[in-house]
Amino acid sequence: MHLTKRFSTILCTGVLFLMACVGTTPQTVPQSDPQPTSQTVLQTAPKKDSSESSVASDKNTEAFAPVAPANEPMTLETEPMAPETKPMTPETEPMALANAVPDIYVEIPRLAQKALTRADSFYAAGNLDSAAAIVERFSVLNPLWKEWQSQAKSIGEKVRSGYSKKDADLQQFLIAMVNANSRRAPYAEVKALADTICASTPSDSIRRIVDSLSRIAYVRTFEKVKSSRDEALTLAGEKAAFDAAEQKLSDLILRYSDFVDTLGLQNALLKISSLRMDESSSSAEYWKTHDPKKSLEEAKHLSANKKWSAAKEILFKLKSSSLRGEALRELDAVYVGYCTEKRKLTATLFAQSQNKKANKVDIISKAIAELDDCLEFAPEYKDRATVLSNKQFLQSELSK
Repeated sequence: MHLTKRFSTILCTGVLFLMACVGTTPQTVPQSDPQPTSQTVLQTAPKKDSSESSVASDKNTEAFAPVAPANEPMTLETEPMAPETKPMTPETEPMALANAVPDIYVEIPRLAQKALTRADSFYAAGNLDSAAAIVERFSVLNPLWKEWQSQAKSIGEKVRSGYSKKDADLQQFLIAMVNANSRRAPYAEVKALADTICASTPSDSIRRIVDSLSRIAYVRTFEKVKSSRDEALTLAGEKAAFDAAEQKLSDLILRYSDFVDTLGLQNALLKISSLRMDESSSSAEYWKTHDPKKSLEEAKHLSANKKWSAAKEILFKLKSSSLRGEALRELDAVYVGYCTEKRKLTATLFAQSQNKKANKVDIISKAIAELDDCLEFAPEYKDRATVLSNKQFLQSELSK
């Protein structure tokens, strides 16, 4: 902190000195105080050989005192007053210093160029002494530049040393992240370590390693949670194991909060609850004393003999058994078989209506009734949209 304050003081001294070089001197100087205003600034520079600082002496200052050219009005340049600031604390001091110290990479070149431009204007107006005074003062900056460079080098070495120490401290957290990935720890654990490292503003190389390790943990945990979610849905949809499915999803929601929204875990839980409500408790009790496999075989036999209603009744009951998935697939086959028959009959009736104009309305009405039977018997029929479209077409034929 001491070096930072000292460095800021030297920088401000250099800036004020250059500004003093740019400014003008009144045309009449009181004999009792021959030194220019900038003399006070020059006294802050390190003492050097008399040949280097001859311009700063009283004698030379009087000899080379700048005099404004006749065609250039004299103006007094003043710096704006600095706003009042609150006392600095250890937390606010770095930011306060950054805001208080001018941008030296902009201000110093600007002020130097301005001073040289003014010296050139003095020369052009024939004011050789004033031009020489400004140019000679640039030699005073030589020791200051050397001091600044030394200060900057010293601070730079400390900064690099600080980064090295910080990186060494963060290595322990990196090792912990690697170990966590090796034992396939949840993403939340790896993420907590990554947040700790990033909060310490690590170097770019360490940040890249942290990001890579975090991505590995995220992808691995994402796939794990997705697989577990699908298993829960399968338990409910295929096995009617609603309790086990809900418990599995609830555990996932509690353990993997980062993936609740990404993988729709809440929606999956609601879906399982909906499936549970569709099945009656009495059907579930029935399969505690009956063999679902024999019932499934019976339903398939009935379906093969086109006894659709009887097969459907058994399959609906099987939805509450451990063979729920197979029952649902067989139920789809029953829907397809039943509606296929109805649609074929509808097509035959429509063809007849085109040949028998006198009975056209009655025949088409019977065809529509066949489609209604399909829609009522098979509410989850896969080609339901096609059946509705056919029905709409037949209704339009009745109005012709």
